[in-house]
Amino acid sequence: MFNSHLLGAALALAAATLAPAVHAQTAAASSQTCEGGAYLNPQVFRGEAAYQRAVAEQEMRTFITSTGLPTAPLYSIKHIDEVTSSGRAPYCWIYSNPVFGLLSGYKPVVVNNELVQPAVLAITDAVAGAPKDGNVVLLKSLSEADQLAVLDKLKRTKCMGTVGGVEFEIVKTEGLCARVDPIPAQVAVGQQGLIARAAYEWDEQGWVGVATRESMAVKASTKGLAGRTEKVHQTRLISIPTKNTSLGFGLYVHPSVPDATIKKAASAFQKLASPSEPLAIALDLSPKFAFIIPTNEQIEKLRAAVGIRK
Repeated sequence: MFNSHLLGAALALAAATLAPAVHAQTAAASSQTCEGGAYLNPQVFRGEAAYQRAVAEQEMRTFITSTGLPTAPLYSIKHIDEVTSSGRAPYCWIYSNPVFGLLSGYKPVVVNNELVQPAVLAITDAVAGAPKDGNVVLLKSLSEADQLAVLDKLKRTKCMGTVGGVEFEIVKTEGLCARVDPIPAQVAVGQQGLIARAAYEWDEQGWVGVATRESMAVKASTKGLAGRTEKVHQTRLISIPTKNTSLGFGLYVHPSVPDATIKKAASAFQKLASPSEPLAIALDLSPKFAFIIPTNEQIEKLRAAVGIRK
């Protein structure tokens, strides 16, 4: 398993120096022969069991056949260095979130236009006499003074998130927390697992935060979670959205892939209208998905949101 602290350092270095290097690498690599593809399985970020990840991988392999892109070998990736490291033939394509896709230096072909809204779920102070396992409070529902106080305290709070996830990167880039500890993606430790971990780490001396999707943050609860003290069940949970959002998963291709193949692949994704449930899960699609060819402005906005500099 790649050390999470080293990976965090690698991402920080990548944000400052990788883009120029990738540009040079890309120019040199365009004459190389690429092979197969790389798949960032969204089931990994959800912490699903191995068989569920295997189903998603098979769905991905079957669908990519219709695009004209090579299906073998199909590499399952979980770490940034698996994209950026040298010493092997480059992937012909990558299906991933924007963090992996943009760090690869490959050409974005299509991305899911559904907006991903990250948020910090803050486990704050225990409130004496408060109902046990109360509902999440939205930051915007508080008074302006209370909102400012929450944001100020959050800047002195340790948060955690799944390294390589857009939620982790956007929360870290915006500096919402004092620091965001990178937790490697692993089996059975999805977003709910992170919340359970945060609840266990919470104590009366300070808050703990989790970088996650707002849709999960607002539904969170301490019910059934173990803590160092039972007072964790009387804490006030607050959902704090980030200023920036992200687009969803997308297809990125190596410079050596012919234009005709790129057009066929883009068409296959854009024609996808009613995917089966397993395929929708494999591609990380919600009911209102739409694959679009991203504009330069959208790509630059994504780069800035996840802290990637040219």
